[in-house]
Amino acid sequence: MVVQRLEITISVELVKLAIDFVMVVAEAVGIVIQQSERTPMIAAAGGRSISTP
Repeated sequence: MVVQRLEITISVELVKLAIDFVMVVAEAVGIVIQQSERTPMIAAAGGRSISTP
């Protein structure tokens, strides 16, 4: 009985860690997307950045 309760507790903690990990990854992806939208595009124009006036 004690072992089963310990297994359940460990499983719950692993699920919490997995959820936290997914949240951190999702937040990091959101930050990368925001930064890529703000920076000027580097097109195939000789590696120069293209900025709008």
